[in-house]
Amino acid sequence: GTGYVADVFYVPLYSGKSTKHRIVHRGIKTGTALTILEPDTEAGFTKVRTKGGTEGWIQNQYLSTSPIARIQLAGERAKRRELQDRLNAMSSENKSVSAANSDARQQLQSLSRQNQSLSSELASIKKISSNAVNLDISNRELLQKNEMLKVSIAELEAENSRLSDKDNKDWFMRGALAVAIGALLAVILPRFKPKSRNNEWA
Repeated sequence: GTGYVADVFYVPLYSGKSTKHRIVHRGIKTGTALTILEPDTEAGFTKVRTKGGTEGWIQNQYLSTSPIARIQLAGERAKRRELQDRLNAMSSENKSVSAANSDARQQLQSLSRQNQSLSSELASIKKISSNAVNLDISNRELLQKNEMLKVSIAELEAENSRLSDKDNKDWFMRGALAVAIGALLAVILPRFKPKSRNNEWA
């Protein structure tokens, strides 16, 4: 087991189980941990070994099975510092995680806004594409109607030309007929004129 020097400044080690024996170590400091080799409750001494390897006998009244209050307090303080350091580290880590979560939330919100923007843009592109398709169909229909109108115009022009030629022929025939009638009248009418009286008296 392990024993501890009681709350005394320095404790001597003896070569035997009494204070009359030779002192083998004069300065075992309070709170020093010693390895217990051979306890003797009747003599009131216990044989121990220091960390440096020195063996000797120490009075039992200076030994304790637990560290002295000062060492316990120092140990508790060390534990408290360790716990505080761990707490600070955890707090710092928690802040880092919180900051990372905040950044992640901001990135998520940014990605969500980008997604909405892209969705709107895609919908707009789809609408434009749909309008373009409808416009292309309308253009084709208009082109077809335009071609049909061209054909109709060509037919009307041909008919108009034909009618114009017919009118010209009709006018020509009418003119020729008028000339012929005029010539005929010029021949016939003189025959129907009355004879002059001079001719009667002759």
